[in-house]
Amino acid sequence: MMKPLKLVTLLIACIATPAVYSQTTTGLNPINEAPVRAILVPYTEADLDAGSRLVLDRIAANEGPAPWTLPPVQLRQGYDAFFGQFSLPNPHVASRENRTIAGPNGQIPISIFRPLGAVTKQLPVMVYFHGGGAMTNSTDTYDSMLQLISAKSGAAIVSVDYRLAPEHRFPQGIDDSYAALQWVHAEGASVGLDSSRIAVGGDSAGGNIAAVVSQMARDRHGPPLQLQVLIYPAVGTRGHSRSMDLYAQGYFFGKAELAWIYAQYVEDAKELSDPRVQPILATRFDGLPSALVIVPEFDIMRDDGEEYASLMRDAGVSVDLHRYRRTIHAFVNMGGAIPAGRDAIDEVAAKLAVTFRNGKARPAPSRGRRPVTRSRAQ
Repeated sequence: MMKPLKLVTLLIACIATPAVYSQTTTGLNPINEAPVRAILVPYTEADLDAGSRLVLDRIAANEGPAPWTLPPVQLRQGYDAFFGQFSLPNPHVASRENRTIAGPNGQIPISIFRPLGAVTKQLPVMVYFHGGGAMTNSTDTYDSMLQLISAKSGAAIVSVDYRLAPEHRFPQGIDDSYAALQWVHAEGASVGLDSSRIAVGGDSAGGNIAAVVSQMARDRHGPPLQLQVLIYPAVGTRGHSRSMDLYAQGYFFGKAELAWIYAQYVEDAKELSDPRVQPILATRFDGLPSALVIVPEFDIMRDDGEEYASLMRDAGVSVDLHRYRRTIHAFVNMGGAIPAGRDAIDEVAAKLAVTFRNGKARPAPSRGRRPVTRSRAQ
């Protein structure tokens, strides 16, 4: 559990830290008003796998300042160092081309991963948005994971280094991400990408972006998408979650940190009702691309991710939902310590390969059509 002193320090930092950390958490946590639906399960009593427990023990043993109290540059450095302990080694199975493209807010760095030895001139492509609370991480943090997905799926991966909060608040990161998707569709052929076979994907905050741009692509009539891969996506909440209380402290991050993240992401509490901040608040879910939704058992955002999958399914979208047992948030990016992370990489790659092999993007089913939905336990 979060130590009381650390929590007090966190809340003071949210209110008092000068410069870019200017928002308070008051009214900015979308789960504050939800009723408490469960009693916290201390992580020391949870049925965690060995790798997940190791990660949480390392976090609990930290005697330094809470990461959330650090200035943005130091926070990002700390995140890179933390994930570096648990990430997979460089597999050397895909090439990486770094370039920049034009966006509405200036140049956007992207990286294109291609399987080594690929012979297809026009590769299908997944546009990927990294996680990190919309504040930290980059393609570099995800290099090994994206190489493996590319090599195992036979597809290219375009990773987008969208602008980060708090220096660049909502909607700048969303605008960058949708612009990158548009670029892939309009210009991808010039760099060996098949613009008729596009998926989007992301984890955590990046899962939020993948869900949002999928809605935007539907509402703006393109680009056409074949699949959305949502890995423990931060879709927001409708207040129905039990996992938000069961795992509110001690499981990688909790309610207090979530409040702080939202406080750095939006300029005004009114923006929390915007589906581009919380895609689960959208008024319709039909017409979206097929989805693979992955959630870990011990994650405050688990139930909201599963509810989002149900909303899509009920609207006629084909959904594969997989709850990975005994593991935690961010497990896919910590495959060096958590075997389930490697399994999830294989699942994503296999889903991409099958999806792209089945052909070009088609309109999503209309409202009312019932898809086959799988939820597998590990």
